[in-house]
Amino acid sequence: MRELIRCWQHTRMIVLIALCAALYVAVLLPFKIATIIPGITEVRPAMALPIFFSIFFGPVSAWGTAFGNLIGDVLGGTIGPGSIPGFFGNILYGLIPYRVLKAYIGSRDQLRTRKGWAVFVFAVVLASAVCAVLIATGVDLIGIPFGFLVHTIFLNNLLVSLLLAPLLIGTLGKRIREMKLTYEQILQPQEISNPNRIGPVIVLVLTLILYVLMFVPSVRETLPFLVDHKSAFQIVACVLLFIATLILI
Repeated sequence: MRELIRCWQHTRMIVLIALCAALYVAVLLPFKIATIIPGITEVRPAMALPIFFSIFFGPVSAWGTAFGNLIGDVLGGTIGPGSIPGFFGNILYGLIPYRVLKAYIGSRDQLRTRKGWAVFVFAVVLASAVCAVLIATGVDLIGIPFGFLVHTIFLNNLLVSLLLAPLLIGTLGKRIREMKLTYEQILQPQEISNPNRIGPVIVLVLTLILYVLMFVPSVRETLPFLVDHKSAFQIVACVLLFIATLILI
């Protein structure tokens, strides 16, 4: 989490945040017409970019994706209450991949190995799940059903990223390293927080628990508090999932 703050102290990282946000918006906007839920989400090939950005640019991806998504909502005419959970969900979507890779394989060069590919898939699954559950839980407050939205966001993010992100990594990765633009080449070692190997697993468990509570009415109805104070629970759950991910990833 430390580097989320420290990155703003480096001019190159600030420039990269702006560049990543701009590229994200440029790919996002043309597909605003391919609407899945009006004013909420659409077909998004752009969701492969944050995964690619995250692996090479680290915390830049978290901020670039969040601001890019917000700008895309403004320019695409879909700005609304759902943009708030969207902002925080996209921070985590851009944050999780590089932290998971750092925790389990260390060097991105190992992405070419079987273990590296398995870790990459896990990172994309976790990022997609956390993003989808947090956003769908928040947007459910304004009347968009959790069940349809969470699966739409998850599958959209997951399939696009698994298909396109590896192509971007293979095509542009060497050039980025030669230009000395990776986050390790810009940030000092002490500015990068140490990885936590058990953290991603805990975050996955917390995400699954929230998913079950929101998606399975029979489970939720066994807990009177969730029935009587559903809105309060959703707000608290979103905040806790966001904070827990920042701390544990």
